[in-house]
Amino acid sequence: MAAEPRMVNARRPHYAAGMSATTHEMEFVDVETARTARGVRMAVSAMVPSPWSEAAKGLFRVAGVRVLAVRSRRADAAVVGAWTGVDNVPVVFHDDEPPRTNWAAITTLAARLAGPDQLLPYEPRPRAEAMGLLHEIAGEEGIGWNGRLAMIDVSIESGGKRGFPLPVAQYLARRYGYTPEARPGIRARITTQLAMFHDRLRVSRDRGHMYLGGARVSALDIYLATFLTPLSAIPEEACPALDPTLRRAFASAHEEFGELV
Repeated sequence: MAAEPRMVNARRPHYAAGMSATTHEMEFVDVETARTARGVRMAVSAMVPSPWSEAAKGLFRVAGVRVLAVRSRRADAAVVGAWTGVDNVPVVFHDDEPPRTNWAAITTLAARLAGPDQLLPYEPRPRAEAMGLLHEIAGEEGIGWNGRLAMIDVSIESGGKRGFPLPVAQYLARRYGYTPEARPGIRARITTQLAMFHDRLRVSRDRGHMYLGGARVSALDIYLATFLTPLSAIPEEACPALDPTLRRAFASAHEEFGELV
């Protein structure tokens, strides 16, 4: 196995030429405004820096697509859920198309609106490779999934003294299929996954490129940047509204995996 990776400069990718951050507009609105609008609308997490929500926002930001966004908070979760039809976020709507509720469908929509070879390769073979790599970040048993399992594990093992409060950990354990038997493989899996992306970034840089996908920011860079955040220390000034109990949970992920990032 390669040496434990350090993802130097991979967490905060710069914008590629022609993909300025000023080309986007994201406006936060209420549910009714989003429901009756057209174009791209999304429901995103407002309680935690969820990498799935942050990646969805990042995709459309880099694509230069205007978005109406609804923050899903604990107090209005029922109203947001009645609109989206599911009990989790992010959820993305586009015109009259069915809502997209998973990372792959959201990424594919953003790539379509961005244009060929922007967020994803247009040709089938490299596109399939990119989607497979994205699964290792955002999919089941990916970096985000395994990181969440590790946070659940430390919470249950400590009786809620570390990580999530115990009731939250028990709820998440059911959603993520956590079992104590999975514990030994979590760190090894994340280590291997990060090493894979470290090697890919090194090869890209050896070819004179800054990004995982080559010369421009792609969906891979966006997802890896946002999914490394929970494994990194989150400064209070970067996320001042984060609930202290959830900040403690994210701190446990940093304690477990920060040295790998």
